[in-house]
Amino acid sequence: MFQLFGFGGARCPRCEHKNGAAAGYCAQCGLSLGAPDSDAVLHANQWHLADGQLALFFGVRELSSLFGSAARLLQVPAESRAWIVQSDAFTLIPAGDYDSAAFFARLPALLPARPAEVLIARADAMHLEFDLPGLASTELLNVAASLRIDIALGQPDAFARQFMRAPGAVTRAHLHALLLPSVRQIALEFIGSRALREMDANADLRPELNERLQSALTQRLAPSGLAVARVETLALRHDKRDGNADAAIGTLWLGGLPAQELEQHSLERMKQLDQLYDEEEWQRIRREELAARHAHRRAELRQDATLEKAELGHQEAERLQALRGRQIDLYGRILEAKSRRQALDHGAALALGELEQELAQKGAQRADETANWEHVRALAAIKMRSELELSQLHGREQIQLAQQRFTHQVHLQSIAQQIESALLIDDETGRRTQLARLRQAQADAAQREAQLEAEQHQAAWQGLMLANAARKREAERVQEWEDQMQLARRRELLRAEAHKDEAAQVQAAEIAEKVAALRRGGAREDAIAQQEKLLRTIEADGVHARQLQQQTQLAQLDALAIEEQRQQLRQLEQEAQWQRDLLAMAQQRESDYARWKGEYEALLAQQAHAAELARIDIDRIEKIGSLSDTGKLAMAAGQNAAALAQVLKTQLQAGMSAEQIHALAALAAAENSVAPLDAMRMAQDSVAQERSYLEGQAERERRQQLDLINLQNAAHAHGLSAQAQLGVAVAQALQPGAASAASLRCKNGHVQRAGHPEDKFCAACGVALQP
Repeated sequence: MFQLFGFGGARCPRCEHKNGAAAGYCAQCGLSLGAPDSDAVLHANQWHLADGQLALFFGVRELSSLFGSAARLLQVPAESRAWIVQSDAFTLIPAGDYDSAAFFARLPALLPARPAEVLIARADAMHLEFDLPGLASTELLNVAASLRIDIALGQPDAFARQFMRAPGAVTRAHLHALLLPSVRQIALEFIGSRALREMDANADLRPELNERLQSALTQRLAPSGLAVARVETLALRHDKRDGNADAAIGTLWLGGLPAQELEQHSLERMKQLDQLYDEEEWQRIRREELAARHAHRRAELRQDATLEKAELGHQEAERLQALRGRQIDLYGRILEAKSRRQALDHGAALALGELEQELAQKGAQRADETANWEHVRALAAIKMRSELELSQLHGREQIQLAQQRFTHQVHLQSIAQQIESALLIDDETGRRTQLARLRQAQADAAQREAQLEAEQHQAAWQGLMLANAARKREAERVQEWEDQMQLARRRELLRAEAHKDEAAQVQAAEIAEKVAALRRGGAREDAIAQQEKLLRTIEADGVHARQLQQQTQLAQLDALAIEEQRQQLRQLEQEAQWQRDLLAMAQQRESDYARWKGEYEALLAQQAHAAELARIDIDRIEKIGSLSDTGKLAMAAGQNAAALAQVLKTQLQAGMSAEQIHALAALAAAENSVAPLDAMRMAQDSVAQERSYLEGQAERERRQQLDLINLQNAAHAHGLSAQAQLGVAVAQALQPGAASAASLRCKNGHVQRAGHPEDKFCAACGVALQP
């Protein structure tokens, strides 16, 4: 399971024993080298963690070494959970006190003589507090959040795969650094999709944020073996600033004021929303919000399919996702509303105005208010569907990127812990070797981080391509909806013509009824004839018109049915193609994530393999150093074996006696067909050459030492003469008459010739004369 468990050359954290450079476990107590220092766990054998630790893990060469002597007890308190890992099998250790016999009797699946890893975790959850300033609402007003998240250990096997790459501990600082980016992203998306007035009116705001954080973090932390036990939003507040000053002139508590803040804030700062901003300020805020939306939309439309223009920052992407969530919420309110007035009351005025403006541009306004509202709801449903598709794909992408960053951060923390353990190695060479390997691992991690940034930019570029495709599909859906409306209007026209035919038939029936009434009333023949003539004319025209109209209507109905079928087929085909495109993009992202995960695991395996090779090489060198001469020749590399054999042969021959040299010469003569005298002479010459070489080397060293001694003596004598001359000069200066009578001497005391100032050297010893 563990890729590098222990540091050779480091002192044991339990017994302070110094180990070899290739040792992974302490030679005295069997503990893995590099284990975190914990007095309670390692020395007292009480598996109780410190306050700032969530988990602690280390290894032992033999499981029985946990007990040391037979009388040593192992204490597992109730506030801790412990597992023993052997052959990737996790065995939970119940709470209690154990000696060696009771421990292995209660847990027969554990093998005392086999290596094992120990995982100790807190039974309760660890509290983490997060202060998140600068969360922007939809109006771009800053909101600050204070959160408390309880993290516990979930699945131990997943936790071991993620964190147990080397002996160490997971602390509160590690978890805070790992979770801060994800917590901030989730909170920013939640706050950024809501308006400040809506949050102020929502009494369940903090429980909703708690639910969002817990569900999202649970999904993200499950592969790492961590569980979110509880999430509590301590405070959500908006501070109104006085211009560019940092001082707050008013505070709005969203979702209620926390009890612990009642004494810390005066009632003057706890103002209502209407007291913080007047109507003019709200209009300015709405204009800024609308300008920001249009700016984001224009930025999306200006993006081309190039990586350079698609490099949006991570914070900008989070802001865009929050705006997308806000749009989905507004479209949902429009769909739930039964009338335009109800949608306005629900706070969807901005989205409703955009939809009505788009319908007006398309000429889809109807005189009927009910039909117009249905058109608005249909357009809102289309846009909401597109935004939901984008939001789901972007959410999956953000989860994958968060998992990548989380895994990479865990890897960096593991390397940092290994560097701290490597600094404790006593051997200078071993420490430098380990640090060089770990620095290289850090360089590889930095290179991998740059690759992650490039992949993030690539994902942003793909997200823009997806957004453009979604907008295109949205336009196609709007066109399909307009085609459906056109076909519906044509069907209404045909239905109106049918109503006209029915009206003509009713008119003919009325005339026939009049003729019958005239006949019954005994009317004049000319009136009856006139009515009958009119009836025959109407019937003749009606029969002919009905026949033509029926034929035309049947043809139009057939054409309309065919067009509807074509439109349905075209719509199904386009929708199927769009779903295939979405599936292909999702599969491409899944394959990219799988490729990244494979490359990351390959990098870790390569680093572990390099560390294992270095350890094997160090162990091999130590073993070769402890072997005999024959063993050294047998274990040496091929290119070094010949040189090593020649050195050993020369050393052996240098210590031979005359009889041994004679025997060696005879053996060489027998092997090479050389006369014994020649072989003896050759052997003696070889020995003589070796001896002369050694003697010459010793003579050179002796001469070098003599030269150094002479040089030191000369320097000492020169110093003494200089002091003497200085003393003479001082005396002569004090006694001018005696100076002329004194004879000149060299630094060794020899008298020089008087009256010969041109002499440069002493005639007795040859030393240079001082002027």
